[in-house]
Amino acid sequence: METSWDKGSVGGWIQTFGGGAVSVSFFVWIRDVDESGYFDDLDAVYEQGEQVLANFLPEIEESPLAGHLIEAEVTEADRDEFIKLKKWTLDVRILTAGVIQHDTDLPVMVMVVLEEPGAA
Repeated sequence: METSWDKGSVGGWIQTFGGGAVSVSFFVWIRDVDESGYFDDLDAVYEQGEQVLANFLPEIEESPLAGHLIEAEVTEADRDEFIKLKKWTLDVRILTAGVIQHDTDLPVMVMVVLEEPGAA
């Protein structure tokens, strides 16, 4: 099941998975593909996303939540999914902020994702 919404320049969605796992995602920046369905200069778009991420990270790292975050190891699966990212744990939850593009003809986004794993 997925619930999604958009407000201004921020969009988000909540997904629930089997076993009680939940993922809450927000995009805080999005760059859509051009009229051809692709980007003229994909590397430039990735660089732009990485700069937006770098500018956004202090919003997390200097927030009241920061005292509860423990920096987490980035896995190979994370590197396969995200172009650039930073990851923390918050109790049993995982907080990830990163640049992502789900497919070559989809937008590049800066996402913030809070995941709570389900029962094992």
